Amino acid sequence: MSVLETLSKSSVVRGAYDRVLSAGFVPRRAFAHYFMNTEGIRSRAHLQNFYSTFFPLTLTDATAHVSLFNKDGSLIAKKDFVVPPFGQLYLEIEDIVGHDMDMEGMIYIDFEPPAVIRKQLKTLPGLQQLTVQTPFWVSYRDPDDNYMYVHSIESYRGKVWGAVWPLKQMMARATPTRHVWQSWRLLDVALLDALQVVVMNHSHVPGSTTVNVVGGDGETKWSHEVTLDPRAVGRVIVPEETILEWKAQADPGTVRIGLDPLLTGNGKPYVIMRYGNGPWSLHHG
Repeated sequence: MSVLETLSKSSVVRGAYDRVLSAGFVPRRAFAHYFMNTEGIRSRAHLQNFYSTFFPLTLTDATAHVSLFNKDGSLIAKKDFVVPPFGQLYLEIEDIVGHDMDMEGMIYIDFEPPAVIRKQLKTLPGLQQLTVQTPFWVSYRDPDDNYMYVHSIESYRGKVWGAVWPLKQMMARATPTRHVWQSWRLLDVALLDALQVVVMNHSHVPGSTTVNVVGGDGETKWSHEVTLDPRAVGRVIVPEETILEWKAQADPGTVRIGLDPLLTGNGKPYVIMRYGNGPWSLHHG
């Protein structure tokens, strides 16, 4: 049960919280992505001023607070960008850091609405459960200009913006939901040339998980344990000789990716793979 669901059980608290929300103090969580600028892959964050879509009669700028972290979870750079009404941002490493650099890690973006928009958030349905999040895309391109796009599916859980201080602390320090997960996406082993799994810790506490490659019969064919600090990223590479062993079998079949456990409720991994000497492909697990 979330913090907001717990608070809503008290009519007194619910009434007080309704007044706080109506004043514009709606909690915001920042979606987080994997940002890769290494081994020939370059990332670009794509962000839109979605407040213009929800409130088209109030055309105003909004501010994107962008934070970029290294793979160990340490901060590389923070920078603010103003996005005009119905405007867009396309951010590469030079835009955020000021120069090119070899890195991979987490990027998250808190998109802050101006006061005139915050006061209108109360008109949205389900006010008591309302949380503003910042969906954005990241594209990944290789040296041959092949592009891969991934949308947001999980926010950084260790910080909350916009709400009154006690609620921000309660939400940011909530115990992360962790459970066993397996992908529904099947990978054809006979075509598979390379396989990497990117695990991110979206929570505020360290965590350990096991990356599993599971065969069609449900048996784990390969596994690797990863321990990550908050905001840290681990890119696990399945050895080439292991993939060749799978392909040499009479019926290579299919495999899927699993994590035991996910480090947050929807913190699914990114899968980087290559079929038949083709270009790299990158998608959520």
